[in-house]
Amino acid sequence: MRGFGAFRKTGHVGWRLNSGLSLLEMLVVLVLTALLSTLLIQGLGLFLSGTESVRRHSGTAAAATLPQRWFTATVSGMMPYLDPERAFTGDGSAFEGLTLASLTDEPGLPRRIRWSITADGLVRYAEIGELGDEGLEWTILRAPDTALAFEYAGRNGGWRNLWRASPNERQWIPSQVRLVADGGRVLWLARLSLHPVPVLNFRRS
Repeated sequence: MRGFGAFRKTGHVGWRLNSGLSLLEMLVVLVLTALLSTLLIQGLGLFLSGTESVRRHSGTAAAATLPQRWFTATVSGMMPYLDPERAFTGDGSAFEGLTLASLTDEPGLPRRIRWSITADGLVRYAEIGELGDEGLEWTILRAPDTALAFEYAGRNGGWRNLWRASPNERQWIPSQVRLVADGGRVLWLARLSLHPVPVLNFRRS
């Protein structure tokens, strides 16, 4: 009975040793292995290609929204100031004032900034020094074929293309600032988060 499990019955001829997989079975295994390997490689290639496409599109979208995020951050940090030299002022082509969220300083440090639109359709950002000299200035958006303008909203919600501090109405800064294109299409919009009445530190003595 020794090694009985290693034998199989072969009909009328008798018993012979089981030699393992046949040639046909080996070929089937090799074909299935090659097929699975091909499918796996193709699936991995499609996955990597899709991942790269998503990464490329997300990078493009992030770059496209970055100027709007800069505009929103700096304008939202604008603070009221009664000094005419530093008070918020603006018209359709430019506005300036003090912000606590400039692009180059640490958050919380007041810096006078200006957003402007040039005649050839460039939207530019500038940071102004204590002596009125312009330090950093660069182009944020290029729209040469589009008419652009800044608009300002007061507490009543009405939009206007000119802003000056109005002590009688107790509105030193607008509640919102937006950049509009042809037909009134809004490109950027920022809400000023600070209270419209200056705090004591920013009142004139």
